[in-house]
Amino acid sequence: MKISYWYSIFYCLCFAFIFSNSVVAQESKLYSVDKVKKDYEIAISYIEAHPDPYTHISQEDFETFTRQVLASFTQPISELEFYKNVASTIALIKDGHSSVYPPENWLLDKRKEYGAFPYECYLSNDDELYIIESYNDGPIPIKSKIELINGITVDSFLNLIDPYISYELKHFRNTKIDNSIELYLYLAFGYSHDTEIQYFNTEKQTITVSNMEYKSYKSYMKENKEERDILMSKGKPYKYEKIADGVGKLTLFAFSANSLKAYDFFLHETFKEISNQEIHSLIIDVRENFGGWPKISSRLFHYISETHFKTQARSALKVSQTYRNYLREKIPYLRDNKPFINTDLYYIDINSIMRNEIGSYVNQEIFFNESPITREYEFTGDCYLLTNRDSYSAASSFAATFQCYKMGIIVGNETGGTKIFRANAIFQRLIRTGVGVGMSTVKNFNTCYNEEMEGVVPTVEYEPTVLDLTSGMDMQVLYTQRLIKKMQKQKATAEQDK
Repeated sequence: MKISYWYSIFYCLCFAFIFSNSVVAQESKLYSVDKVKKDYEIAISYIEAHPDPYTHISQEDFETFTRQVLASFTQPISELEFYKNVASTIALIKDGHSSVYPPENWLLDKRKEYGAFPYECYLSNDDELYIIESYNDGPIPIKSKIELINGITVDSFLNLIDPYISYELKHFRNTKIDNSIELYLYLAFGYSHDTEIQYFNTEKQTITVSNMEYKSYKSYMKENKEERDILMSKGKPYKYEKIADGVGKLTLFAFSANSLKAYDFFLHETFKEISNQEIHSLIIDVRENFGGWPKISSRLFHYISETHFKTQARSALKVSQTYRNYLREKIPYLRDNKPFINTDLYYIDINSIMRNEIGSYVNQEIFFNESPITREYEFTGDCYLLTNRDSYSAASSFAATFQCYKMGIIVGNETGGTKIFRANAIFQRLIRTGVGVGMSTVKNFNTCYNEEMEGVVPTVEYEPTVLDLTSGMDMQVLYTQRLIKKMQKQKATAEQDK
């Protein structure tokens, strides 16, 4: 890639900064040149921990970009502008786990000052932006397509914010925009109490959308808290339910658990119930599952598989001084250079990280091997895995193993996570500005991996429409139930023909 290309990217970013500043007045809080230079240099120093930061951009081009950013710090800048500088730098790595976050409580403070954007939006894989929920019975009808935001097209809006987003696949980028629409409105247009929206429903209309008061927004979110968020807050992000005769649905909102013992108990009781209910088809749902710990997935696989399998093919973790400093901060015991006793919770060889040569790699492969284990209530029926673009990290690893070892049929979208990905991010807050930086430390290879930027492609494609998303029903589950009926009918016919 030519240096001139990165010059053009840099100048585009400068234009974006100037554009956002022209929309609203600069906020009063500014950081000195000395502070932002020091914090920026610290931010880019964390890249030492990344296993391969120069896969998608050369080291020369990356360093050219960072020098240009440093040279641009000639006068005090706002926290939002500094965030943009750091985010646009880390995003060049193209790694969703290596991301930048606003200062702690930043969005909460902005909502209290400017109000909250009163709509939930959905950005389709074709980059079309729709309203799918209103938090305050606002004037824009649900299912409306947004055409202009503050006078610019949606494509132009996406071009403004894309440089600040860390992602591998574009459809996962769109998910990140869905989940943080206020942040990206601020990045594109600066702080404001309202937004001008041109939308199309039955006809084109342009209105000024006023943010809703924070108290009203908070009250609405409390009253409409999703089951996923409730279970996540309890440290038990999983549930099971029978949804039809012979059909059960096991939902995993995250591959995490406050207690592995409690999770094991849940699985035992769930598959006991599945056996008692004479379930012949089990739907496993990892939509909206942004990951966790891949090792947890092995506990479930032992209930649906009788063969040897791997939760991942292999991993390579980089030994770095940055990671050592992070571990010493999080595990004070390591400060005395004492040997660390690994447990089942750690697939990372901490002792090797603390003692091996800086710049070397700790490779793991055998750790991910899983031999068959006989469970009391093993499931022998058909399995269907639901995925979508929100299935990321450990969830895409789960889907890769499920597919690689032919455990069933995958229904949905290509996962947002890729088969080769970077993860196990360390998180640091820059001390002067409060901006957070997450940096991957390990390169993971899922089972049956092939090449970079390849998600897990479903057996049966299901792409939700805006009508599906606003129907109040889970259309992907209903679609899968119809598929199950078809498969059961084919099985019955085959049995009769024997």
